[in-house]
Amino acid sequence: MSGKVIVVVADLDNAAHGEINVMESQEEAAQLVETLIESGYDQARVRAFAAEEFNIRVYHRPVVALTTAADADAGEEPEAANAGGEVDQEEDVPAASAKPAASLLTMEAASEPFMRNGLRFSAQFGPA
Repeated sequence: MSGKVIVVVADLDNAAHGEINVMESQEEAAQLVETLIESGYDQARVRAFAAEEFNIRVYHRPVVALTTAADADAGEEPEAANAGGEVDQEEDVPAASAKPAASLLTMEAASEPFMRNGLRFSAQFGPA
């Protein structure tokens, strides 16, 4: 086995917390475990794991909501369009809708950057 080794030393009070050491080889990990046990750590608190790094890919899916000027005046929140990840078929858009779209663009440009509906963009991604 040529991968890295993770040595975990659990806390006395809470086994879910502790110290993690990432070692480059099994020999280094064995030396660390020997040193810990000789220093008086309980053998049950010391664990070693074979480690292999995984690649992480993060995908962002855009959510688009289309509103008209009347919706903006009424203060209605648009529903999350395409929440299931399905692709909607294109609908016919009347020519009269070009004017409200232009006014939406100017309203969006006038608002504070990275803000929508009074919330900062980064605040919408809090902890779960």
